[in-house]
Amino acid sequence: MIVIDGSDENDPCREYARSLSSDITTVGLCAYNIGHGRGMDTAIKMCKTRFALIFDSDIVFVKSPVQGMLDMMEEDTLGVGYMEKTGLDGYEYGAKAHHKDQGFMYMMHPYFHLIQISEYFKYHPYVHHGAPCFKTALDVHNKGLTDKVYKRFPGLGHTAGKGWCWEVVPGEWIIHNTAGTRKDRVRRGKQEIEQGWEY
Repeated sequence: MIVIDGSDENDPCREYARSLSSDITTVGLCAYNIGHGRGMDTAIKMCKTRFALIFDSDIVFVKSPVQGMLDMMEEDTLGVGYMEKTGLDGYEYGAKAHHKDQGFMYMMHPYFHLIQISEYFKYHPYVHHGAPCFKTALDVHNKGLTDKVYKRFPGLGHTAGKGWCWEVVPGEWIIHNTAGTRKDRVRRGKQEIEQGWEY
């Protein structure tokens, strides 16, 4: 297990993350909140296994879908998870006025997904952005490979909220209420996420 922690030095999460280090758990303590995409990319580069199960810190694991996800993997599969209809700029399709004049793509949502490490390195890496997987999805989309290298796992999706292109799922496998940690930071008077996103 690889944990990437971007908590402030005086945040109680920092000490807790440090305490998780063991023979089977590697903890990467960053000097600051490096952001979701950079955190995932850092962890992926540390992986020594064929597959990596990547998930957000704000999910609730109800029942394991992992064996079913592994069973869907093929030699050239990049990832298995929840696919969201997304604008080419990484925002949910319909969230921006210019989307109606552009096409869309399907992006594997980062909150809970299984990737094949060797395939990840064939595409654009995850980036510092509110939708950190969007450049990967755009690269896949531009190559015409979305339906070939991504697999949708039934029953995964957001379990609260309402999107332009999605509705809630019951949460049979994973509970994920959108933007949970981002909203919590704002409630506590902190900046939502470091600025200077990569587009």
